[in-house]
Amino acid sequence: MKTKILLLFTCVLSGMIIQAQVNAGQIDDFQNGTTENWTDGGSPVPPVNVNSGGPDGAADRYLRDPSTGGGGPGSKMVMFNDQQWAGNYTAVGIVAIRFDARVLTNTLNLRVAFDGGGGRICTTNAVVVPAGGLWSKVEIPISATDFTLVAGGSNINLTLADVTDMRILSNTIPSWQGESIVSTLEVDNIEAATTLGIDDLVHITSLKISPNPGHDLLKISLKDISNTSTLKVFNVHGVLIMDTKLKHTNTTLTISNWTSGIYFIEISDGSKREVKKFIKV
Repeated sequence: MKTKILLLFTCVLSGMIIQAQVNAGQIDDFQNGTTENWTDGGSPVPPVNVNSGGPDGAADRYLRDPSTGGGGPGSKMVMFNDQQWAGNYTAVGIVAIRFDARVLTNTLNLRVAFDGGGGRICTTNAVVVPAGGLWSKVEIPISATDFTLVAGGSNINLTLADVTDMRILSNTIPSWQGESIVSTLEVDNIEAATTLGIDDLVHITSLKISPNPGHDLLKISLKDISNTSTLKVFNVHGVLIMDTKLKHTNTTLTISNWTSGIYFIEISDGSKREVKKFIKV
């Protein structure tokens, strides 16, 4: 009887493990109010679910993960998942990890790292996300040629076929460890992508702002605009201080009442987007 119960338990447990394996196209959007199994171990400042303010605005939940810099738990920018992001990435055809990201305080160099059948690996090239409080789309390719073996790694292909642990981290070099840095990473819509390419990051190359630095007036110039063109201004802390529709290719803002500091000027028409840094003196 005990043997039968044990076999039944084993079968049920195996079924639960299979259900937790990574699937092509899966997305963690954090709308269930949890961290969706993302953690950073014993950190005193673990990832938390924030109930509003994601890339889709009000009521769009997202995940916030701070790092404190220095040494000890919580000092490094890294978070990991050993649940629904474990599995055979090669078999299901996942070629990239895609997500929305916003960075506060200090610029981050984002990478994906895996542990698994062939040991630890990390993406060779980082995606640099400047601090500034603006949401942007990040895509990190994860084919075998996109990885570097790091300490404890021996075979990239074996790991991709049997991932046990996925990490999103910041480091200037490929590593299993995040860098020690004072910063905050906010993420949403973490996706197991089967194709490469982010279509909505086409830049508006004609955007010009002057003078920069400036004191009283800020002139914004575009080659053309559409009926969906908008202008947004964020301060260095990511607070939206202006959101208006653009009606002319040349716009002048009165900025004499702005506090001195760094601002980010964002122009978007729905399919194209450009951001310029502006310094108010």
